[in-house]
Amino acid sequence: MHQHHFYGYCVAKMTEKTTDFNLHKLNAVRIFIVLMIALGYASTMPIGPGETEKLAHLGYDPSWIGISLLFFISGIMAMRSLNRHGSIKKYLISRAGRNLPLLAFVTLISVLVIYPLFGVSSDSLGDTVKKLGVYFLGTVSCLRPGEPLPGLLDDAKYMCLIQGAIWTLKWGLIAHIAASLGHFFGFFKNKRLTLFITLSAIFCHFTMQYYYVNGGDVPDNLMLAARLGWPFLAGMSVFAWRDKLPKSVRTNMAITIAFFATAVIWFSFLQWSPVIEILLTCAWSWMAFTILSLKTDQMKMLNNWPALALAIYLLNWPVSQMLLLALPEITSWQLIALSLPVTLILSSGAHKLVSARSYDWTKRLIEPTPQLKAG
Repeated sequence: MHQHHFYGYCVAKMTEKTTDFNLHKLNAVRIFIVLMIALGYASTMPIGPGETEKLAHLGYDPSWIGISLLFFISGIMAMRSLNRHGSIKKYLISRAGRNLPLLAFVTLISVLVIYPLFGVSSDSLGDTVKKLGVYFLGTVSCLRPGEPLPGLLDDAKYMCLIQGAIWTLKWGLIAHIAASLGHFFGFFKNKRLTLFITLSAIFCHFTMQYYYVNGGDVPDNLMLAARLGWPFLAGMSVFAWRDKLPKSVRTNMAITIAFFATAVIWFSFLQWSPVIEILLTCAWSWMAFTILSLKTDQMKMLNNWPALALAIYLLNWPVSQMLLLALPEITSWQLIALSLPVTLILSSGAHKLVSARSYDWTKRLIEPTPQLKAG
């Protein structure tokens, strides 16, 4: 085979694999979502936990809606990656290679810079090093992310939390492992079975929420698993059925509006039900899906943004805590107005320093460049 023919063949096959879902606007959508989460978190940090976040709607905080959206998009990307590579190993390497280096970098800053500068501890040096080591390993492994770090910010409204936003990483890890196992056993090879599993997960979430609100005892971890699991599975189903879903922007926006309208009506005129959260999440998810489905020449301003979402997600909480420590009288809106720009600036630097390199390394690892053969 001549060299240029072989090269053309490789490009054609790579294009065939990568055009199964439009990713040009993925980073922009993710950035808007994590900014919504950051806004919600920052709005209560001067007040304390248990308060309603700014821009809450239909009884749900923007941070929670944003987290559900991240799991929905993660489900889309999980199904895409598993279909594309057909390899659980490559799928898990891609997730770890893109997330863990930046997580380790931010956590190192927390234990090696922020804690020595602002922490107060009566422990011996050996005990302090052990505590920080356990914290670092628990966080970077995603087994205990978002845990308190006693001695640091003990008097803050969110006591001892320097990385409080990342508690979801454990559940993301569980979701990716579950997706890998499901792929291994063939559960997601049939799109009808994928849809059935998704609908079953939604029903489980509805049942547990309803039972809990009416006085039933449901373990917190089981509640969280159901509440975060169904959006992830919904994303997998959306990808599996993408060829059958509407392509028209008008149709998709009409579906989005229908979800929103039904949620508003239910919230305003009917008795509370878990259906409200499900409809609201579906509305925001379908809007995200609609934007991701746009062609490259539509809403061009959203094309090919840098992948800052993870950096924003990891950095906003420490930035907000440090600003609140320096300016204890700051109001919620002032903290939002100050923390978001600072987070964006630092996230851009962290992306260039760490994420851009880890993304490139991971891509080369799982998608090696084809060796061109001379004719």
